[in-house]
Amino acid sequence: MNVLVTAHLKQSYDAWKKIFDSDSARAEFCDESRTMVGKVDDSTALIALFGVDPEKMRKRLTSPEFIDLVKDHVVKHDAYSFEEMSIG
Repeated sequence: MNVLVTAHLKQSYDAWKKIFDSDSARAEFCDESRTMVGKVDDSTALIALFGVDPEKMRKRLTSPEFIDLVKDHVVKHDAYSFEEMSIG
């Protein structure tokens, strides 16, 4: 499964990005080599995750460690699944 996440930020994108980059546990539930992150504006980021194990992702995002890690940086996350399209 592939997941697109909108992160609504409490602080600047740059402050949040440092926290995001430091979270090595993400590799436990997705193909971290394919993760993409983009700045929409200073209070919004988009995160594309590929090869996601939904149950492992849910466990990580609801863990006390993750909640504590993002509590000062993220208002909320919106998550959407997506799949690759054949264009040719």
